[in-house]
Amino acid sequence: MNRRQFLRTSLAAGAAAGLAGSAGSGCAVAPVRPDGSPETEPVERLLAAGARAMWCAPHPDDECFVGSLLARASVYYGNPTHLVVLTHGEGGECCRPEGCRPSLATIRGQEMRQVAERYRATLQLHRFWNAPLPVESFPPRQVIYDERWRKQGDPVDVVTRAIRRFRPDVLFTFHPDWGATGHPEHQLGSRVATAAVRRAADSAAALPGLPPHRVTRTYYLLNRFWLMRLVGRADPGPTTEVWDARQPCRPGMDCRDFMLEATRFHRTQDRDMGTVRRFHTLFAELILRQVDSFTEIHEPDEPVPA
Repeated sequence: MNRRQFLRTSLAAGAAAGLAGSAGSGCAVAPVRPDGSPETEPVERLLAAGARAMWCAPHPDDECFVGSLLARASVYYGNPTHLVVLTHGEGGECCRPEGCRPSLATIRGQEMRQVAERYRATLQLHRFWNAPLPVESFPPRQVIYDERWRKQGDPVDVVTRAIRRFRPDVLFTFHPDWGATGHPEHQLGSRVATAAVRRAADSAAALPGLPPHRVTRTYYLLNRFWLMRLVGRADPGPTTEVWDARQPCRPGMDCRDFMLEATRFHRTQDRDMGTVRRFHTLFAELILRQVDSFTEIHEPDEPVPA
């Protein structure tokens, strides 16, 4: 199964879940805080108060998973928003009829810059290695981290510096164990992000000109549709919040539709992005888990359990 087939299968299964109930039926339990107490301050309240938002992920096009929430922050509320993308996505496919010269990485970088501009967000786009298709050939996440990414630099340091420069109030990323689709780089992006949250707050981690900064809230974006849980392809819980993506982002357009339109810039990935647009009902609500990155620790080099 290649990446496109996996994404299509996952979304189709989620769509079946949506037909059985509402899009929010992916929530396994009533929203709670990480310590088990009821959630009383939703992310919407943070955004309404002007929270600076950051998204950290490995690939150009990953922002579609949380794009409606980013659009609510940046387009509707006008909050500073920053995207940290760790690769240029050179391992993906090229769906442009005219091809992808001079290279897929170059074109995907251009697309990502257009997307960031649409979201009114600043962008850091890096060149850590992106595992090439097919999915079956992807190394385990710790191999990618140890044998590829760390030989190119320190990705935790890269994101730490981004956090200290941008000084976000809230950071969004994937879940560290499954990563919405099972992609090992999604898992690594999450693990790098939360390790950087800890390092950015550490006064002992001296970075000249970049004083420590503590991120107020960190959230995982979860794939928790009931059918995904049934077949063992869902992010683990708990859920702490379900956010309605059908809220307005600009006159005549809600945040989900804003995200869907933004996917059209990713022309190289048109098959995947077309699948996202086709199964748009799945994106009516975003399932979130608020985490404490200082006590719930997932290191980037932690091996996948046997």
